[in-house]
Amino acid sequence: MKYSYVELAGMIDHALLHPTMTDAEMRAGCELARSYRVASVCIKPYAVSLAVEALRGSGVAVGTVIGFPHGSNTTHIKRAETAQACREGAAEIDVVINIGKALSGDWSYVENELREITDETRSHRALLKVIFETDFLSDDAAKIRLCEICDRVGADFVKTSTGFGFVRQASGQFNTVGATAHDLTLMRASTSPKMQIKASGGVRNLEGLIAVRDLGATRCGTSATAQILDEYRRQDAAENGENFAPISHSDTPAKSNY
Repeated sequence: MKYSYVELAGMIDHALLHPTMTDAEMRAGCELARSYRVASVCIKPYAVSLAVEALRGSGVAVGTVIGFPHGSNTTHIKRAETAQACREGAAEIDVVINIGKALSGDWSYVENELREITDETRSHRALLKVIFETDFLSDDAAKIRLCEICDRVGADFVKTSTGFGFVRQASGQFNTVGATAHDLTLMRASTSPKMQIKASGGVRNLEGLIAVRDLGATRCGTSATAQILDEYRRQDAAENGENFAPISHSDTPAKSNY
C-alpha cells in the first residue's frame, strides 16, 4: 500500500453536517470516528458539546463549522459563533468566507473578516480552516487572491468546499462538485509551505482519498469514512494473505453531501 492506515485515517474529518441528522445519528457518527481513529469529526455547531463528551479520551478532535454553508453571517456573528464553539470544546473551526463579498471583489472586507476569525481562533488555541466554496468561484484569480489572504491572516488551512455548494446546471438541475484536482493543485501552488489544504466534497472512495493526498491535501472532509477505510483494510489484508474483518460500528447510514 502506498500509504499507511494511520496516514490516511489521520487525514479524515468525518462529516456530521447534514441538516436532517439527528442527535442519535451524530452520536453514532462520533462512535464510528472513534472506531476508525480518524483525525476529527466536523459536527453541527449545536452538537459540539455532544461530540466532546462522546469522543473524550479517543484522540479524535472535535471540529465545527461557522457561517455554514453560505458564509453570509455578519463578521460579528461569525466571531461570536467561533468563540462559543471553542468554549464548548471545539479544537478545529471551518469557516465559510463571505462568498458574495469575494465575488464583488471586496477583498478588504474578506481579509478583515478572516483576520478577526483567525484572532478569535488563535486565542482559544484552535485550528482555523477557511472554506472557499470553489463551486461558486469560476475565476482562478479569485481563488489565488483568497489563498494569499489566508496566508497573510495566519489561517491554518485553505479548504475547497462545504459539500452544499449547489450550482444550477444547463439541464436545470442543481449539482455540487466539491474538490477537484485543478483547485487542489492551484491552492497548493498559491500558498506558503506552512499552509495546509483540506479537500472536501466528492471524495467517497479510497482511490479519491489517495488522489487528493498526492495533490497536497493533508485533510479530507467526507462522510464515506467507513467505506474508504474498510477498502484500505480489505486491500491490506489481501496483500498480507489475511482475512478482512470489518470494524464494528453502527449501521446508521451517513447523511452528507461530502
